[in-house]
Amino acid sequence: MSMAESKPAGEAFPELAADTTTATAASAPLAADTVLDVRNLRTYFFTYDGVVKALDGVTFSVRRGETLGLVGETGCGKSVTAFSVTRLIADPPGRIMDGTIRFRGANLLWNVEKEATYKPIPKSNRIKVTRRFREIKANLERLVSVRGGGISMIFQEPMSAMNPIFSISNQIGEAILLHRGIQLLDGLLLATPDAPEVAPAVEAVMVAARTGDGEKLRVACRALGEAVHLPSVGTEAYYIFRGAPNPDKKRDDLEDAIDRLRISGFHRRYLKRERRLQEIQKQLKLVYFDEMKNGRLENARRGAIRRKRLQVILQSAYFELWGIRGWSRRPIEEELVWQSVRLLEGVSIANPVQVARGYPHELSGGMLQRVMIAMALSAEPELLIADEPTTALDVTVQMQILELMRELKQRIGTAILLITHDLGVIAEVADRLCVMYAGNIVEVGTTRDVFHHPLHPYTQGLLASIPRIDDPDRKLESIPGSVPNLITPPPGCRFHPRCPQAMPICKEIRPPVTQEGPEHTVACHLYHGPVVRRN
Repeated sequence: MSMAESKPAGEAFPELAADTTTATAASAPLAADTVLDVRNLRTYFFTYDGVVKALDGVTFSVRRGETLGLVGETGCGKSVTAFSVTRLIADPPGRIMDGTIRFRGANLLWNVEKEATYKPIPKSNRIKVTRRFREIKANLERLVSVRGGGISMIFQEPMSAMNPIFSISNQIGEAILLHRGIQLLDGLLLATPDAPEVAPAVEAVMVAARTGDGEKLRVACRALGEAVHLPSVGTEAYYIFRGAPNPDKKRDDLEDAIDRLRISGFHRRYLKRERRLQEIQKQLKLVYFDEMKNGRLENARRGAIRRKRLQVILQSAYFELWGIRGWSRRPIEEELVWQSVRLLEGVSIANPVQVARGYPHELSGGMLQRVMIAMALSAEPELLIADEPTTALDVTVQMQILELMRELKQRIGTAILLITHDLGVIAEVADRLCVMYAGNIVEVGTTRDVFHHPLHPYTQGLLASIPRIDDPDRKLESIPGSVPNLITPPPGCRFHPRCPQAMPICKEIRPPVTQEGPEHTVACHLYHGPVVRRN
């Protein structure tokens, strides 16, 4: 199909052309504390059977330091929402068709309309998509500025998100180097293995190791890390002596751990060169972010930064020679292993050194889930999207992970979008709650309001299906039927075929979103509050 025959999305999908929300939302100012603002998001999947309208006008926002819960049945669009926000929708078959996703004021969907054109296939429900891969590549490059350090994600299926041929420490280390590389390189360059206070700290570690007291050993090793100004050395020292029957025989290993900080002039030049490249990459990310925020290309700035990076690489091209690069990176690789161990300790893995040196296929689903959580938290993101983060974990570990996420939120103000079908988890940790059904947000409110005064019949059905401690004899109920086929969704309200309170209007007109409380909105014809305007 030639490009001349192609059509923009508005012509192929009349409902997109008729909806002016996108233009209005793009110009609407964000509240000062809003980290993520999603408006009128539409994500479709182009299949042989027809176009699956997985998300059809989803709108919500997440504030700084807030945990927003997103709940609903399997197949209602929760994970598609997460993948749309992070631009990880598989293309083909999926495409983000419309809407805005604004992260700290930057529209992550800027220029998305230029990525493809559409042409209806006669006598079928199918659409032919012609993709413009140059535009797709340019837009994905811009997302480097927000992925990881800005927005991080815990995936629902950790095995599919891990590379089976690289060790766990390699994969966690890659995330550390990408998002906290400057801090890591500064730590190696500023370490003080020959400082006067190091020798007493070593002796204190030996004394604690001989007592066999794990807590005293941990404190002494932490003090050693402070003495050399690199905490990972304290972690390495702890695992050298933990459980050692004869600590004195391990002293040489401790000396080797400190000796790795005595960096040669060659390695120091390499570390400084890598730090310079990290700074240049940071400047490039700022340009990409400004492009999405201001809505215009910064070709001159971007080109100047890329030339600067190329100049640094060419001036030290010998570091890239075969055999030299691996040796040059040795101090970085050793440091990444122990920083990975520190992260794995934070997610309650009992044997973090063994896990760090192992491979994904050697771990259970729960262990892999914890590895994914450690990797997501390593960058200390501004927004953490957690897609069923505790599903594969034991009950005893679930609370530890939720507490870890809560601590990150309190310490640096991370906003959390928590996707789950476990309403018990939502009641425990979420500040606000969005209820999703068949690609639509049907109710939004504070967790207390939604749990104590559910408005939408779907929300009422979800709450009626879970047991309650205060009413153990109450009979549990289920919602009849299942989520509809989104190729041909029901007209009007998509929940009306399963709704016990459905009215004739529900089968014809999509209900508007109305305000029923200070922070409580619902999309249902049963309520007649003021209509919420998306501008």
